[in-house]
Amino acid sequence: MQSALLGPGRADHMEEVFTASGRMSAEERFRVYYRGYRLRLLGCMRGRYPAMVHLLGRELFDGFAMEYLDAHPSRSPTLDGLGAGFPDHLARTRPDTSADGTPPEAWIDLLIDLARFERDFAALHDAPATGSGDRRSFKARFPVHRYAAAVRRGEEPEPPGTEPVFLSLTRRDGTVVVHDLAASPSPPAA
Repeated sequence: MQSALLGPGRADHMEEVFTASGRMSAEERFRVYYRGYRLRLLGCMRGRYPAMVHLLGRELFDGFAMEYLDAHPSRSPTLDGLGAGFPDHLARTRPDTSADGTPPEAWIDLLIDLARFERDFAALHDAPATGSGDRRSFKARFPVHRYAAAVRRGEEPEPPGTEPVFLSLTRRDGTVVVHDLAASPSPPAA
């Protein structure tokens, strides 16, 4: 069944995995299960990347997410790491990569920065506490942290403009705190 789910058409003996019913063939029953399985994975991706869903809209996000899921089928018994490779996949498959020297499109850079921020934020939030000050640093070309926070608050933020940020993400008592290090006052010179 796993090989059928991870690569439709690869199940050589579908009738051994699914049985036909009075109304549906084994293949039709499998397709119902397969569609439900994919929709559950897609729901997990939407839950992991809510600011991206807001930025792109559900239909466009779903297209990017399904392309990722097709290229990187889940092989884990848990869904914790399902979308971990999504930002890198977006960076590798960006449509504006060309050999003619055309500069990359800013909206794609924004999309990749936002995906990386949401991945790192969720990973830090969900990681087991080490007790030694769980922390990550994050560098982006856009203030994606503000955009993502506004989406989580239920606001309707505009996409951010270019504004390089260097962030520190720290988890304290189960809460991820984001500090913009570029916006913090510099320590006095010695």
